[in-house]
Amino acid sequence: MSFRLLLDEMTEAGLADYCSKLGHDVERVVEVENLGRGTSDDAIAEYAEEHDRLVVTYDDDFLLNSGTLSRVGVLYQPDDRTPPFETANIINAIDRYVSQAEIAEYDAAFHLTEGWL
Repeated sequence: MSFRLLLDEMTEAGLADYCSKLGHDVERVVEVENLGRGTSDDAIAEYAEEHDRLVVTYDDDFLLNSGTLSRVGVLYQPDDRTPPFETANIINAIDRYVSQAEIAEYDAAFHLTEGWL
């Protein structure tokens, strides 16, 4: 399995690189033509929903917006100091046990923590 990911603007390019190397299909908000820096969370969620992508973010606003969580799957990194390589390994570990469809239907964010390693 592999995930189709949309990395929010605060995530590092290194995370995209590591996730791609692990076989995930990755786009970054800052590189998507109709998105970019400063794009609203609703627009990001709409894009993710239309393109069947999970949102990876450090932004806890995604957790507070229940409308977003009911529309797309969210992989939330609660500690923005976690190295991109470690975060990519956590995402990869989740992928071994939970499908993208299950995450999207979960109606809550999956927290990217060391418990998954």
